[in-house]
Amino acid sequence: MKLVSIKTVSEFLMVKVSTLYSWVHQGTIPFHKLNGLIRFDMEEVIDWIKSSRKFKAEPTVIPNKGNVLGIDNIVKQAIDSVKNSRYNSSNGKPGQMQGLRKEV
Repeated sequence: MKLVSIKTVSEFLMVKVSTLYSWVHQGTIPFHKLNGLIRFDMEEVIDWIKSSRKFKAEPTVIPNKGNVLGIDNIVKQAIDSVKNSRYNSSNGKPGQMQGLRKEV
């Protein structure tokens, strides 16, 4: 067992010392407390790293069917769908009644 300081583990993991103190407080990382000093067993830290490894997920492949659109077509359709429904200030707000105009 080789016990090392928090600074050594911080450099090894390439994280801030404050992050390590947070992990210790949360009980996330294995540590030892000797007379109030926080120390780490490097073997335990390495095992902790290995156990927290996330396996790479395979990308989801969407089968290409005839109706699947490319991103350019999706954006074009979205723009076209809102072109005619946008706010037109000459008509006023939707649902607003127009006032009577004086004749000249």
